[in-house]
Amino acid sequence: MKNYLIAAFLLMIAVSPVWADPEWKASLSVSEEYNDNVKEERHGEDDFVTSVRPGLSYRHEGARTLLESSYRGTWNHYASGSRDQEFNHDAMLHGLLDAWEGFFFLDLRDTYRLVNQDRTRGEVVEEDSTVDQLQQNIFTFSPYITPRFGERGQAKAGYAYSNIWYDEDDRESKNIHRGFVDGEYELSGQTALLSGYSYTQELWEDETLDRNIFYLGGRYAYAENGVVYLKAGPQHTRYRDRDTSSSSLFWDAGLDHDFGTVLLHLNTGVSFEDDPDTGETYERRFGTLRLTKTWSRTTASVYSTLEEYEDRSNEGEDGEEVRRTLLGMSLSHELSERLTASMGLIHDFQDRSDDDTRRWYANLGLNYALSERMGLGCWYRFKDSSSDDEEEEYQVNRVGVQLTMTF
Repeated sequence: MKNYLIAAFLLMIAVSPVWADPEWKASLSVSEEYNDNVKEERHGEDDFVTSVRPGLSYRHEGARTLLESSYRGTWNHYASGSRDQEFNHDAMLHGLLDAWEGFFFLDLRDTYRLVNQDRTRGEVVEEDSTVDQLQQNIFTFSPYITPRFGERGQAKAGYAYSNIWYDEDDRESKNIHRGFVDGEYELSGQTALLSGYSYTQELWEDETLDRNIFYLGGRYAYAENGVVYLKAGPQHTRYRDRDTSSSSLFWDAGLDHDFGTVLLHLNTGVSFEDDPDTGETYERRFGTLRLTKTWSRTTASVYSTLEEYEDRSNEGEDGEEVRRTLLGMSLSHELSERLTASMGLIHDFQDRSDDDTRRWYANLGLNYALSERMGLGCWYRFKDSSSDDEEEEYQVNRVGVQLTMTF
C-alpha cells in the first residue's frame, strides 16, 4: 500500500502545472581511515576502513507543489575483515501538493536512516561508528484541510498514517493512525491563542495503543526577532491487550531569538518514541538549548539536551526510566580563504536504574578547498566509554583523510 501511495502522489505532482526550475546537487567522497578499535570492545582489534560516500539532493517547487529529496550512501570496506562490509543509507523524500485552492493538501514524507538500537541513547552522534545501530524507515502520508474563520482564525485538521519498520527481521514494525485538529486565533499582530486535539492509535504484533491529547496555549512575538510559544494539556494512553492505562501532562514550549550575531534556541516538551530494542513506545520528556555565535571568520556553538525516557505500558509497576544528559560545543574557524579548521566536544551521560554509562566524543578536523568543486579533509576522532557494565568500557581513536567532489 505504501508504494502505491508514493507512486500516486508523485504522479499527481508530476502532472501539476507551473513548475520552477529544479535544483540538483551531487557529491562523491572517498576516504581512508585507521581505527584502533573497530568493534568498540575492551580489547578491540584495529583495522583500515575504506569508505565511498555518494550524495544527491533534488528540490522542485511550483505554484501548488513542492518535491524535495536527499540521499547519502556510505559503503565501508574493512581491510583485515574485522567487520563485514557495510552499505548504509540516509535518504529523505518529501512532497506537498495543494490539491484544492489552498484548502485541501496532501503531504507525503519518507525517511530512511541509521538510528541507535537503544532509543534511550538519543539521536545518533554525527560521524559515530555504526556499532549498535540499524536502519529505520518511517513513512507518513497525511491529507489535511486548512479552513479559515474570518481574518484572524484558522485551523488545520486531517489524518496521518505512518509506518515504522527496520532492516532487521527480528524488529517489530508499527502502523500508526492519527487524527488531529489544531486551531489558532490571532489576538493581535504579536499574540495568538492556540488549541488542539489528537487521537492516535498504534498497532504492532503484541499490542494496540490508544492515545488522546488535548492542549491549550499561546504564541507571543515579543520582539522583531524573538518569539515564544507554549502548548500544554492532559494526555491519556491506554494499552488494550494489557488492559493498562496512564495519564500525564503533555507540553510543547519554545523560544527563538536572533540577536544579530547570536542565535538562541530553547525547546522543551513531551514526545513518544519507538524503541527498536524492546518494540515499546517510550514517553520522552526533554529540554534542549543551543546558543550560536558568528564572527567574520568563526562560528561557535554550545548546546545541551536533557532527556527522560519512561515505559508506561505496565500500570501499577515501575517501568524502565532512563535519564540522559548531553553537553556539547563546536567551533569552526577559517584559517585562510581555502583552509578551515573545526573541533567538537561532547559529554553524554546515560543514567539507567541498573547501570550508568558516560561517553566522551572529541574531534579535530582540517578542510582544504583544492578548487571550487573539490576539497581535501583530514580528521582525528576520539571516543571514550565508561560504565558499570564492563562491556561498555572501551576507547576508540580514529584518524582519516577524505577527498570530496561536488557536481
